[in-house]
Amino acid sequence: MNEYKTSRAVVIERPYKANLREIKLTEPKPDAFIARTMFSSISSGTDMKTYKGMQHPEQCYYPLVPGYETAGVIVKVPEQGADLSHFPKSAQCLKVGDRVMINECRKYGNVCSAWGGGSEYTIKDSNTTNDQFDYMVKIPDNVTYIQAVLAYLACVPLKGIMRMNLRKNETFVVIGAGMVGVSAIQEFKILEPTLKVICIERNAFRRSIAEKYADLVVSPDDAVNKISEFTNGKMADQLIECSGNPEVVGTLHKYIKDGGWEDDDTPAHIHLQGDYPDKIIFDHYHRWFVKNATITMTCALKAGCKEQVLQWISEGKFDTDGLPIEIWPVSKCAEAFEYKAKKGEDVFKIVFDWSK
Repeated sequence: MNEYKTSRAVVIERPYKANLREIKLTEPKPDAFIARTMFSSISSGTDMKTYKGMQHPEQCYYPLVPGYETAGVIVKVPEQGADLSHFPKSAQCLKVGDRVMINECRKYGNVCSAWGGGSEYTIKDSNTTNDQFDYMVKIPDNVTYIQAVLAYLACVPLKGIMRMNLRKNETFVVIGAGMVGVSAIQEFKILEPTLKVICIERNAFRRSIAEKYADLVVSPDDAVNKISEFTNGKMADQLIECSGNPEVVGTLHKYIKDGGWEDDDTPAHIHLQGDYPDKIIFDHYHRWFVKNATITMTCALKAGCKEQVLQWISEGKFDTDGLPIEIWPVSKCAEAFEYKAKKGEDVFKIVFDWSK
C-alpha cells in the first residue's frame, strides 16, 4: 500500500493568492526516491513572476506548486531491482536518512507543477524528474539545510559562467545583486581570483550586500562613468546579466569594451542569465553593431553544478553567511508571498521552515 498519496504543499491558487494545503501526489514508480522537505524558499525571480501571473501560459497553469529551492531528508528509496540507470551513480546510492538537495518535481496528481519544489513530500522518479540535472544530491555533513537551499540558485549562474572564457586579470560586470548575481560574483572569484568584478545594482539594500563580494558596486545612474574610471577608459571585458529585467538587456553595450576588429583583438562577451517576463528591446542597432560583441544565454543548471556548489560551501569558499535571509514558518506562506510582493527587492530571500 502506498503511504505517500498526498502532501502538504505551497499552492498558488491564482495570481496573488497563495495557500498551504493538501495536494495529491503521483503514484511512485519502482525507481522512486521520496524526500521530506525541511526547508524551502521563494525565488525572487521565477516564483514571484508566477505569483504575479507573469509566466507565459504554455509554461504553467493555476493552481500550481511553485519553487525549486528545497532541501530535506530521504524517507523512501527505490524497490530492490528497480532500474536506476537514468540517475547518476551518486544519486543511485542515496539511503533513507540522507540529507539532500531535493529541488524540482515535474508532476503532481491534481495540480500543475510549476517547477514544483514547494511540497512537503517530493517523489523523484522517471515520471517526475528531469534526469539531466535534477537528481537529488547528498548534502555534506558540515553544510546546513538552509545553505543547501541557497545553493540551488548559485548553480544557475555557474552553468552560464561555464560558457564564458575566464581570462586572467580581465574586468567582469555582473548586473543584479539578487541571489543569482551575488552567486556569480563569488563564483568568478573562486574560479579565477585575478578577475576584477564590478556589480551594477539599482537597489541600495542589495548594493550593500554586493559590497561584501565585488571589487566595485555601482548604481545604474553612474555605472558608465564609474566603470570607465575603474578600467582607465577600457570598460568591461565580459558581462553577465542576472537581473531578469528585460529593459536592461538592450542597453548592455554601454558597459563593454570596443574590440573584435582584428583576429587577435578579442571582442567583449555578454551572457544573458536572467529570466525575462517580457520582450527584450535592443537599443539602436548601430550602438551594438560597432561593439562586435558575442552573446550567449543559458537556462536552469547542468549536471554537476549542485555537487560543485555544495563542495565550495563545505570548503568555506562560497559564503552564505553574508546573505540576509528571513526565515518564515511555512504555515505563513500566504503572508510571506504578500510581504515579498509589497517589499520587492528590499527583501533578499525568504526561507520556509516546514517544521512550523
